[in-house]
Amino acid sequence: MNAATNADQVVIVGGGPVGMMLALNLAALGVCSTLINRETGPRWHPKGSTQNARTMEHYRRLGIVDAVRAVGLPRDLQTDVTYFTTLDGWELARLTMPSEGEKLAARAAAPADDQEVEPLYRCNQMHAEAVLFDQVQACALVDKRYGHECTSWREDADGVTAEIENLANGRRETIRGRYIAGCDGARGIVRQQLGYAYRGETPTMQPYLGGPMVSTYIRAADIPKVARTRCWQYWVVNTHIRANIVAVDGKSEFLFTTKLDRPDQEPDEARIAKAFRDAVGHDIAVEFVGHGTWTAGQFFVAEKFGAGRAWLAGDAVHLFTPTGGFGMNTGVDDAANLGWKLAAMVQGWGGAQLLDSYEAERQPVAFRNTGASKALNSNVNATPVAPEIGQTSAAGDAARRVAGEYLSGGRPEFASLGVQLGARYDSSSITVSDGTPPPADDLFDYRPSGVPGGRAPHVWIGERHEAGDSLFDRFGTGFTVLRLGRKPAKADGLLAAFAKKNVPVKTIDVDGAVARDLYERDIVVVRPDQHIAWRGNADPADAEAVVAQMIGQQKSN
Repeated sequence: MNAATNADQVVIVGGGPVGMMLALNLAALGVCSTLINRETGPRWHPKGSTQNARTMEHYRRLGIVDAVRAVGLPRDLQTDVTYFTTLDGWELARLTMPSEGEKLAARAAAPADDQEVEPLYRCNQMHAEAVLFDQVQACALVDKRYGHECTSWREDADGVTAEIENLANGRRETIRGRYIAGCDGARGIVRQQLGYAYRGETPTMQPYLGGPMVSTYIRAADIPKVARTRCWQYWVVNTHIRANIVAVDGKSEFLFTTKLDRPDQEPDEARIAKAFRDAVGHDIAVEFVGHGTWTAGQFFVAEKFGAGRAWLAGDAVHLFTPTGGFGMNTGVDDAANLGWKLAAMVQGWGGAQLLDSYEAERQPVAFRNTGASKALNSNVNATPVAPEIGQTSAAGDAARRVAGEYLSGGRPEFASLGVQLGARYDSSSITVSDGTPPPADDLFDYRPSGVPGGRAPHVWIGERHEAGDSLFDRFGTGFTVLRLGRKPAKADGLLAAFAKKNVPVKTIDVDGAVARDLYERDIVVVRPDQHIAWRGNADPADAEAVVAQMIGQQKSN
C-alpha cells in the first residue's frame, strides 16, 4: 500500500460534472485536488439537455465556454418545444424558442446592461461532461484517479485520509488531503459515512414524471420528417401514452423517455419499442443504443451539507426531477461556492466560519430550486387529456383545443431566468449588509441588483460583446474590488486589509454610468463566485473587520 502525503489538497470523490467543476474551480485558485471516480471516463448516455445561463457563466469564468458551445445542438436548430397527439398526428401546441445562433446574435446587439452574458445553451450533459473531462485531463493541478473507488475515509484534526482501490487491478492506495468533498451522488460513500438524511417528498405516482422512468438513447433520423418539423423537444400526449423525445445531436440521435410500470422493472426493449411506436404513430427505423432507469417526482434536500473537513455537493445534497433543468446546474453552482471556500482554507486565508457559510448559502437555494422543479412537474401532469383527443371529430377538435391552450402556458419551464441567475445569500454570515432590502425573489424574471448577497450585475464594457468585453471577464480569480464612476473612490483601506490577510484581490476601475447605476455605490467587493460581498461609497471605517467578515474570520453583527 502506497501512502500519498500531499496534505495541501482536496480529495474529491465523484468525477461527474459537479466533481470536475469543483476540481477546476480549485485549480483556478491554484489549489490541487485528487479526483476519484469509478468509471474510467464520462458516461456516454444522454441525460439533461440544458446548460443554464449561470452554468454558462461559470464555464466562461473558467475559460471553457467556447469548447462547450462547440458540442451542443446545431446553431441553426430552433429550440422549440412541440406537443403532439402522436408524432404523425395532430400538433397540439408549440413553444417557439430561438436557435443558439439567434441567441448569440441577440447578445451581440444587446444594450450594455444586458444580463445574459452567456445565454442558456441546449447541450446534452454527456457532451458537456466530455468537454469537462478533457479540461480535467489537461489540468496539472488535478490528480486524476478515474477507474478508482473510494472504499473508506476518515477525518482527523489535520485533514482526511481516503482509502482508494484501482478497480482494474485491485491495487490500493492511501490518499491524504486537507478536506474531502463528496460529489458522488445520493448513494456516495462520503454522505453515507456522514449519515445525513434527505428531507423532502417521495415520488407521487402520476401519468408522467412520477415514479419509475426509462430513458432510451436512440438513433431515428426520420423523427423530424414524421413530425413535419425540426425542434428540440417533441412531446406526445394522449390517453394511453405520454412521452418525451429530446434532440441530442440535432440530426439523428434522440433521448426517448417514458414510464415503467414498477420500480423494480428492468428495461425491456420490446416494450420500449412498442411505446416508441405508440408515440410516433407507426413503425419507423430506430436503433436502440442504451437504456437508463431513474425515479421521477423526487424532490429531496440533505439535512446537512457537511461539517468539519467533509462537505457535499450536487446530487449528494439535492435530488431533482428534470422539469426546468435545475439539477446539474444547481450542482455546478454548488461547486463554484464550495470551491473558493475550500481553496481559502487550504491556502490559509479562510476563517473558522467560512465553510459553515456554504450550507447556510446553498441549502436555501436547493429548497428553492427543488420547489420550482416540483411546481413545474405538477403543471406537466395536469394537462387535460380527454378521451376524444385522438379522434377526427368535433369533440376531438375541442379536446385538442383545450389541451393546446393549457400546454401553450408551459413556457416558464423553459425560461426560468430568475432561478438561473437569482440565487441570493442575504442572510449569510459572510455577506456584509448595507441595510438595503433585496429584490423580491421571482423564479422566472431576474432583476439585477447591487444589494450585497446577490450575483454581481453584468455590464458590457467592450462594444463587440466578445471575449474580454464583459465586466465578468475582468474580474480576478479571487476577490475583486470595483471602483465605479468617473472619479474612482479610494479603496486603500480595503486593499490593505486584503493584503494583510493574504487574500487574492484585483482592482478594476469602471468609469461608465451604466455600471454605477446598476451597483448604486462607488465601491463594490465581489467574491470569487461573482456574488457581491460588500458595497459602499467610501472605504469602510474598519476595513479589516469588513474583510474578516467576508472571509469567515469573524461573525456578522
